[in-house]
Amino acid sequence: MDKNLSNEQFYIVSLDNGIRREEPVTIEVFNSFKDGSKLVQLNHTVFGLLNTNSINPETMYIDDYAVIKADIAELFDINHEETKRIVTEDRNIGTFTTLNYSKNIETRISGTAILNNVIKAINEGHITGDKAVWVDRVLQSPSGINGNRIKDASQIADIIDLGLYTLIEIIELQSGVKLDKPYEVALKKNYLRMILFDLIIGKKYRGFDYFLISKMTEEGKPMWTDAYFAPISISNNIDKENVVADNEYVINNKIIDRDSILSVLFSKYHHEIKKLTEAINDAKKLYSDAISRIIYNNTDIQKANTLETMVLKNLDKISKMEKEYEAKLDKDKKTNKVEKTMATQSLNVRVTAKLDLIQKKYPINPKDHKDLIDSNKKGAKKEDIKLIVEDDKANKGFIGIAVLIAIVTFICGIGIGVAFVLTHLGN
Repeated sequence: MDKNLSNEQFYIVSLDNGIRREEPVTIEVFNSFKDGSKLVQLNHTVFGLLNTNSINPETMYIDDYAVIKADIAELFDINHEETKRIVTEDRNIGTFTTLNYSKNIETRISGTAILNNVIKAINEGHITGDKAVWVDRVLQSPSGINGNRIKDASQIADIIDLGLYTLIEIIELQSGVKLDKPYEVALKKNYLRMILFDLIIGKKYRGFDYFLISKMTEEGKPMWTDAYFAPISISNNIDKENVVADNEYVINNKIIDRDSILSVLFSKYHHEIKKLTEAINDAKKLYSDAISRIIYNNTDIQKANTLETMVLKNLDKISKMEKEYEAKLDKDKKTNKVEKTMATQSLNVRVTAKLDLIQKKYPINPKDHKDLIDSNKKGAKKEDIKLIVEDDKANKGFIGIAVLIAIVTFICGIGIGVAFVLTHLGN
């Protein structure tokens, strides 16, 4: 097993307030995978996954997308693990995705392993009755094929529920304790938001490639008592994405129509995703500009144009569906105005904090300054660089914090002083 990647000096890149910093790091390789990624440790302390697509100019955009997706996940408050670039003195090497766990005391369990354990439990008689019959029926149902993707709402719901059921069932089986309701609710929300996030960013393939992270006992077995969900930590091999059509989405090894699965999320699981869909609807313009900043600061302009168009189109679709859902809800059931005001207040504080975070990280949108894109991507090798633009285009399309406070004040009906405090509290 290779311990050193090469004799070159590596740097990990961070960006804050428009300043690019490069911190020297050592890289030890612990394992290599079929897709070319490697399990590595930085500076003998931090474990993570190293992808080296940037070495090949034809695939370096994959590394760009990894950084972009992580930042968009942060914007939407989706479970994810931080992704940063790894460079040498003269070139990009790849990306490093931090695995936020300790290899010696915690373990990561993939969805595939969990499903296999559930099947084993059924075969050994530990899971019986209706649940065993249901799992077998879903697994045996048609998987869909290109051009004949699954559109039936009940079948789609079964496919979604299969992934969620296996996560909960394996925890309860191996721990011997039924999950507390709050923990189960949190797990369900994270799982469904993972799917919604995939549909936003255009991800097309999601097999059983999500993870639970759990502390281990002295015997090396998962404890499960405080396991948490890390669904966006590892990207798929690009070959899997390429065989899936743009109007399709693979989840739990079934090919589903993208519009149909989005409709099912709204019709059956709206309670679990509504904080995000409401935020997208209420602050779509602000989100759109933040996403534009993320995209154009991390890839070349042609690929940025394509990616931005796709993501914003998906946001429009979600916003439209949320409007329709809320209109139907108001018609069917009179909403408590006080509860709605409180929910709106909480929503806008959270949205404002995340938008402010992105504004600080990317104070300039290269989309408005195309001549800066190359220099912004390359950065400096020997010293920090802060890009400064001497005109008001730097803030074009993005509402500053003062305006965001005004929006919170207007929508929520709170004082300016309180609004300022709320917008700086974080989540």
